[in-house]
Amino acid sequence: MSTLIVTLPWPAAPATGEIDYVLSPDGRMPGTHGQAAPALLPQPGGAGSEVVAVVPAQALAWHRLELPKGTTPTSPRLRAILEGMLEDRLLDEPEAVHFAVQPGAVTGSPIWVAVCDRAWLRAAVQTLESAQRPATRIVPEFSPGEPVTATLTGDPERAVLVLTSADGVMAWPVHGTAALPPLPEDLTVLAEPAVAALAEQRLHRKVQLQQATTRQLLAAQSAWDLAQLDFASSGR
Repeated sequence: MSTLIVTLPWPAAPATGEIDYVLSPDGRMPGTHGQAAPALLPQPGGAGSEVVAVVPAQALAWHRLELPKGTTPTSPRLRAILEGMLEDRLLDEPEAVHFAVQPGAVTGSPIWVAVCDRAWLRAAVQTLESAQRPATRIVPEFSPGEPVTATLTGDPERAVLVLTSADGVMAWPVHGTAALPPLPEDLTVLAEPAVAALAEQRLHRKVQLQQATTRQLLAAQSAWDLAQLDFASSGR
C-alpha cells in the first residue's frame, strides 16, 4: 500500500504550480520526494493506496469548545451549531470557513475544532481531483497535543516557527524582526536544514535537524481527517 503525501500550497493553490510531495511505500517510510505540477505527481499504486493532502499550519486556526448535548460529528446540524458557537471568534464570516472536529469528539468534554478558508481548501482539493489524484484524507500539518514541540519550516525568506501543545497550535513568521515567543530552555527545537542557521540566529540556541519529508510522513499518520461536512465525500 503506497501513499502519496502532498502539501497543499498556501496561500494560493494554482492549477499549474508545483506541489511538495512524498511517495511512501507504506505511509510510514520515506520514498521518493520532490516537487511537481499536480498532473505530474506520481500515482500511488497497490491495494489500499491513498493520497493524503496536508494542510499547512499557517492555513489553520484552532478553537476549543464543548459540543451541546446530543450533538455528534455526524449530526446534520453540526455546521450550523459550530457557526453559532464560533461566530464571535472567527476573523471571517462563518459561511467562508470550513470546520473539522477532532477525532473521537464527544459531548460533555472540550474538543478542538480546526478552521480554514473554505474556498482555498475547495480549490486545492479540486486541483488534485482534476489531476486524477483525489485526496483520500486531508490532515493538518500540525495539531494540538502533548508533548510540546517547536518546529521551524520553510525557507529563509518565508520561515515559520510552529509551536504545538495541549493549548493549541501557533505559528509565527521568523524572517525580519518579528518578535518570537520565549521557549523553555529544555525544549528541543526542530528545524529544516534550509532554515537551521536562521533558527539558531533568531532563537539563540542549537536546533535539531528534521527533513521536511519526515514531517510530512508524521502528518500523514495523524488521526485527524479534515474531510468533514461538505468535504466528506472528497476523494472517496
